[in-house]
Amino acid sequence: MATTEPIWDEEKQKQRLLKASKILFVFTILYSLWIALLIISVYFFQWKDNWAVLSTEQWILTAIFFVSIAIGIEFIFLLYYILSTKKYIQPEKHLAYPQGRQLHNYTIPVDAKGGIFSKTYILIDEKRILNLRYQMIPPKDLWGPKE
Repeated sequence: MATTEPIWDEEKQKQRLLKASKILFVFTILYSLWIALLIISVYFFQWKDNWAVLSTEQWILTAIFFVSIAIGIEFIFLLYYILSTKKYIQPEKHLAYPQGRQLHNYTIPVDAKGGIFSKTYILIDEKRILNLRYQMIPPKDLWGPKE
């Protein structure tokens, strides 16, 4: 049986979003430093703003625009990452190797102790088996509440 792997691995996607966020952050910092340099040169050193191509007001307006866009893009990246992460079932332990296969146990509810459980074995691949243990009757229903 041929197995298909997803095109976007979650770890690769996380790395790409992190890299894009870093680039956007660096761009925002550099642009803010440029605006600070422009303001310092015009207002403190009394230089004319014709050396900077645009006027000081135009540079400040573009800075507000670009920083707003950068914050919006970062917010979209964050939402995309949060909504696209998958919740994986974490196996409890690797207890046994029946027939040479690794057995992963998972109990529902997670910290259930005692009572009567159903067991469902699911073949993951040739080397692994998942054992789902679902608590059908809790211990308080069998023996009554603890005193």
